[in-house]
Amino acid sequence: MPKTAETKFVNSLFLTNLIQTQYGETEVKIKAYDVEPASADINDPYARSSMNRILIKYTSKENPTEAVITFVAKIKPTEGLLVEQFKKADVFEKEILMYKSVLPSMVTMIAKLGSVIELAPQLIYSSETPSDLVVLEDLTARGYSVENQTLGLSYEQSKMAVEKLAFFHAASAMMLSENGQAFPKFTKGTFHAEHKDKLSYFPDTIRMVGEMAAELDISQPMADKLLKLPAKTLQKAIEAYESDFKGFKVLNHGDFWTNNILFKYQGNELVDAIFVDFQNCVVGSPIIDLVYFLAASPAHEVLEKHRDELVYIYHETLVLLLQKMGYMKSIPSLLELQVELLKHGSLQVIYALTVSPFMRTKDEHNTPPMQPTLHSPNQSTNVKQVLRAHAPSIVAQLKAYEMVGLLDWGANESKIKGLMSCFQR
Repeated sequence: MPKTAETKFVNSLFLTNLIQTQYGETEVKIKAYDVEPASADINDPYARSSMNRILIKYTSKENPTEAVITFVAKIKPTEGLLVEQFKKADVFEKEILMYKSVLPSMVTMIAKLGSVIELAPQLIYSSETPSDLVVLEDLTARGYSVENQTLGLSYEQSKMAVEKLAFFHAASAMMLSENGQAFPKFTKGTFHAEHKDKLSYFPDTIRMVGEMAAELDISQPMADKLLKLPAKTLQKAIEAYESDFKGFKVLNHGDFWTNNILFKYQGNELVDAIFVDFQNCVVGSPIIDLVYFLAASPAHEVLEKHRDELVYIYHETLVLLLQKMGYMKSIPSLLELQVELLKHGSLQVIYALTVSPFMRTKDEHNTPPMQPTLHSPNQSTNVKQVLRAHAPSIVAQLKAYEMVGLLDWGANESKIKGLMSCFQR
């Protein structure tokens, strides 16, 4: 495949040094190599523009017969529509920091419990010259794969995902308890006051749902409520991202959904899950990842039957890990987590209408701007088409939210206070 401007520096010398450095092999001779997009089936224009799989055929003193190896390289674009966005954004700097420092520290923290738990692919190489570059192991070589986003995750996959998320969150909570400034680069997530001018997609999409109410079979009373939400959409989302949650904070993945979770099977048994794409990490309440995952990833029938159970599993795992790690601060109870989810129920509504239908549609043009610093105003999104395709699930979710008052944002504060006093009794 012809090289792009981003991959021109990938040559035999570069690959020889990579193999020698990573595997300690000597007398390496590159026989052939190829560079191709690593994410052709993923509906993420940012990943598609920056991620490449490098396949190498080589011999060495240690492997005299021809060996084949693959790496995944994330390379900062130097041509195309996203060049200007990447120039202004620090996503590569954040990702390199995660792989070089933060993730290894998390793994070390977890290893104190007696086992080495993998959270992400192994970093092979990183550089800022001649281009911003991260070279990672190719997880597919070890049997990991991404599930079909349109089908959604099974209960078994969803359960493993939230359990592994609890490891990620617990390790970060421990690091924050030891050093409150452990993650200074990750203070601004998707919803932040500085990003407001790039987040119009979210209130605009909610407004469109209200305007399409009759076509989507949404009742008029519910439509009237929806049309009142856009004015407060960004304010409510920012409040959720800035929630104090009784002083309990974690490092959230920030884009925790199906395409960023790889699963591994041994025969028919699901044995592991590993995460990728850490450029949108943000410190905050764990509901940032939890609500987003539940909105975008489990199959609808799994969400309908097991949503509360998945929250329980996440919390149970988180508490167990924090206790065993010796976490000295207060650990939120399950009721406190449930109240936190209810208190910021507006975020659930926002994601249900603006994220869930689009993340479950296999089309790169319909990807919500979860990384606002990379959002292009020229990105075309066929919002109405996607909303029509997902109308039944949207209506079902809205009815469930209406039953617990999550479409009445103006009255939520008094409602929450009443519920909290009820729980406290």
